Amino acid sequence: MEPTILAIIAAALSIILCSGAALLSIKTCAPALASVTSEKPELGSKLVIAIILGEALAIYGLLIAFMIIGRLPEINTEDDAMLTLISAITMGSTAIMASIGISYTGPAMMTAAVEKDASFTTNILGLVLSEALAIYGLLISFMILG
Repeated sequence: MEPTILAIIAAALSIILCSGAALLSIKTCAPALASVTSEKPELGSKLVIAIILGEALAIYGLLIAFMIIGRLPEINTEDDAMLTLISAITMGSTAIMASIGISYTGPAMMTAAVEKDASFTTNILGLVLSEALAIYGLLISFMILG
């Protein structure tokens, strides 16, 4: 396959997988946030972090896609193209894993905050550590793309 075409497919794959991951976590956390804020609106500004971290997953995919597209003139061999594909798969798969974590921990954190507002500080760790999985993928993807 033509190296440039493979790199363009990699860029598309990065943004598609990461946007899907963002959709999953937002789809799961937004209804929980709506439920919580209908009962305790004052918690909304703190708990919206789950939605924001979910959306960040799409931004990570966009960054990798931009990097790949920016490097298109330099991608002349199949090896170069395969590196872009590996980078996209790395970013997309870690975003999916992070999304699964956010989808579980986000609503649980929100439910706990309704019961005891002070639990937020402890319970946000699961959410942040889930997001860290995608950040690891982002860093490795940056390194692969050079």
